Amino acid sequence: MPEIDFQALRNGQRRALAKAITLIESSHPSHRKQAAALLERCLPHSGQSLRIGISGVPGVGKSTFIEAFGLFLIGLGKRVGVLAVDPSSPLHGGSILGDKTRMERLSREDHAFIRPSPAGRSLGGVANRTREAILVAESAGFDVILVETVGVGQSEYEVHSMTDLFLVLMQPGAGGELQGIKKGILELADLIVVNKADGDAERLASQSV
Repeated sequence: MPEIDFQALRNGQRRALAKAITLIESSHPSHRKQAAALLERCLPHSGQSLRIGISGVPGVGKSTFIEAFGLFLIGLGKRVGVLAVDPSSPLHGGSILGDKTRMERLSREDHAFIRPSPAGRSLGGVANRTREAILVAESAGFDVILVETVGVGQSEYEVHSMTDLFLVLMQPGAGGELQGIKKGILELADLIVVNKADGDAERLASQSV
């Protein structure tokens, strides 16, 4: 793989950032040394961003919420990086990587970067190199890093250890008393957002809270 233009990365050029993440996600033996050297250069420039993990069951509206939230942050003058983790097939290992297509408006913004990555065999809702991808995005000068997890359910808490704020999306009326007792990732959540709380679902949303 060609050398990463580190100055372009530091200047926030999205092409350079995409190439850098591709490098650190590569499992090819010849890329690992190059990736380690890149991460070593990125480390002094990381740690200045707000990291927000966003989780929730499939269909709760994570991508829609992230697009709206990302546009709001850009309106405040922030640069927003989105690291979206897509589930991988247990049979052939492939991923659709379709999150970016559900954030069409955000993807057109000059101050936004969206990177879908396959979960592979990694558990906990994130990809094998999500933590490293966060460091690289931070070194590119993004003010807020949003990490969207796979959306597998209650055991999806790995992102909690990678972020400053862990947000869980829920649907109105989701879960009964038993589900509330089980809690799972809700015990680790810093914020719980009831999404799709409009129309007839507004009353159920208040009960969910």
